[in-house]
Amino acid sequence: MRKIVLFLLVTFASNAQQESLQMTYPFLPLAINPADAGALKIFSAKGVFRKKPLFQTIGGASSSQQLMSIDMPLKKGVWGLGFLAFNTDQSYATNSGLISSNLGLAAVVSNHMYWGRGNQLSYGANVGINQYPILGKLGTSEMLGSVGIGATYRKEALKVGISKPANRLDGLGDAPLYVQASYFFPVGDSHTLKLGTVVRKDQQTKVDLNAVFWYQEKVGVGLWYQKTGSEFGDPALLGTLEVPLGINFRVGYSYDFLGKNVSTLGSSMTSEASGFHQIFLRYDLDFGLGKLGQFHP
Repeated sequence: MRKIVLFLLVTFASNAQQESLQMTYPFLPLAINPADAGALKIFSAKGVFRKKPLFQTIGGASSSQQLMSIDMPLKKGVWGLGFLAFNTDQSYATNSGLISSNLGLAAVVSNHMYWGRGNQLSYGANVGINQYPILGKLGTSEMLGSVGIGATYRKEALKVGISKPANRLDGLGDAPLYVQASYFFPVGDSHTLKLGTVVRKDQQTKVDLNAVFWYQEKVGVGLWYQKTGSEFGDPALLGTLEVPLGINFRVGYSYDFLGKNVSTLGSSMTSEASGFHQIFLRYDLDFGLGKLGQFHP
């Protein structure tokens, strides 16, 4: 019986740790769909720093996570290449106070086909390696590989995608199936509203909704309801703010208003009533395809 309980804890912990990466898709779309690598025909480096609480008090507990993605076009946009990396310190904790950590690295490749007026079909795959803790054995872990696949269709302001981003090679902890859809349209003379949804299917079906309003294509204010959840599968409600700094840089911030009700620590420690703060940085470069100056909401 003890072995069965330990097996379930390990499986749950592995799934929970993957959530930290996949939850950041508002800022890191490559995290849930490898077909997005190079799809915008620009080099793009993105990083997210997650912290709970933002400022730690003496004696209080905290959690910090670092996640990043890099993608670029190859062969004049026909191919795309990307990388994912993440490091989380407290994705899961047992009641006895054991904290499990996780880090990983993945390489992503994609192919893009174009036809007609603005039709683009992309498909991609990622291969990675992840560190999983072995609960009950302090200081030990194991490295396991993972693979993922995805496809995306774009036409002007419409995007539809389907993916299964990170499936463990040992058959445990497979990623859910994701279906995405988004559309943006002008509001007034120089404003843009982007609406989207993400449907996640595993043991249950969960639906995310999001809306981002871009004022004069310079300041983006968004609201993301993520039924797909936080580290423990609880809903998340993100308020986001993004601001371009010139043509190459974009910075952003988000806060999970529901996350303050979710503890990431065991019963032997206390956490402050705070949701995760997320700080986002993005740097873009033109790869000679003339797409850097285009607005990407």
